[in-house]
Order: sequence, then structure tokens, then C-alpha cells
Amino acid sequence: SGLFVLFLGLLVVPYVDGDLLRVEGFGVSGPRFEGAFNAFFLDYVFLVVGAMLAVNAISGDYMRIWADDVFSHRLLFVRSLPIPVGSLVAARAASMLFALPFTGPAFFLPAFLLSSLGDMGSGHVWFIGVWLGWSLLCAGMTLLCEFVLGRRAYLWFTAAFIVGIVVALISLGWAFEISLVARSADLVVEYGPLAAAVALLAGGGAFALLARLAVRLALRREIQR
Repeated sequence: SGLFVLFLGLLVVPYVDGDLLRVEGFGVSGPRFEGAFNAFFLDYVFLVVGAMLAVNAISGDYMRIWADDVFSHRLLFVRSLPIPVGSLVAARAASMLFALPFTGPAFFLPAFLLSSLGDMGSGHVWFIGVWLGWSLLCAGMTLLCEFVLGRRAYLWFTAAFIVGIVVALISLGWAFEISLVARSADLVVEYGPLAAAVALLAGGGAFALLARLAVRLALRREIQR
């Protein structure tokens, strides 16, 4: 998973400076389309990859999810043991938090070392903090889905989440010409560690609340054999 995230970090480098797509012969609309496309792809990768930084996506369980309801099977087995559901959720939450110090730098550091984001200097630490807040929120959502949803519902939720991101980015990009990555960089330049602290507190709080909700709903869920 770490190597996969590192590859994605290298993949977004050309988009940071808008160097990948060049549009010629479209008049004044050409540069606007070029900028919008590069900004859309950059925001999309940051949002989607940020959502999976706390999840061991390249693993046997996550590969099998397309063929079987592995989460229900695991929960069914553990529920048959004298182990509280709260302990199971806490263990899964701890594994997610343990992954962030490795996957976070693996994704963000290539952009700072190889693109103009490096001009932020030490501000890149606060920039990473802002996006880790998003990762914590998404980790809480993933944790809740793993313990509450079945395979089909989980896949539908994932598809709806990705489509929602695409629709939101298209709306922001074309209607308001807003780039989330650029705006987060501006916030870091203007507010420094305060921006990162607010994002981390908000994301961490949401993660804790969603974990507690996962425990309550998992206790009520009937697992079919």
C-alpha cells in the first residue's frame, strides 16, 4: 500500500504546475480548459487518495471484497468469541491511525520535492496536516462502513462517494473556478499551523464519533451465516 501511494504521489507531480495537458488552437477557452482539467485531476487525486491513506487498500481482504462479504464474515467470527465489539473497532481504528505516518508522507512529499509546492518551505508540514484532517474523516467513514454495511451496500456507497466527488469538483471548477489544493495551500500560507490544527481537530473528532457510532450499530446488526 505504501509503494502504491508513493506511485500516486509521483503521478500528481506534473499536474501541480499544470504541465501535463497543453491545449492549442482553442482561443481564449483553451487556457481555461487546460487549467480546469489540471486542477480537476489534481483535486480528484488528492481527495480520493487522501480518503484511503488510513486504509490498507492493497491487501487480501480488500481485494476479496469484490467477490465476497469479508467484513461480515470476519465480524461473524469475532462475535462468536468473548471479545467486545468495542475492542474490535478500537483495534481497527488503531491500525488506521498507525498507517497514516507512513502513507501520508509517501503521497505528499514527492509533490513538495519535485514541484512548485516546494516553494512553501516548512509550510508543507501544515499543508499535509490539512489534508490528514480529510483522511481522518474518511477513515471514520470507512470504519463505519466496514462494521455496518454488507458487501453490496459498501460497494454502492464507494461508487456514490466517488461520483459525488467528481460532480462536486466539476461544479466548483467550472462555476466558481475553485481548486481545493490551491485553496488549502493559500490557507496554510495565511494561517500556518492554525489551519492544520483546525483540520486535524475536525477530522479527529469526526473519526472518534464515527468509531463510537460503528460500535453501537455493529452491536445491533444481525449477521447472517
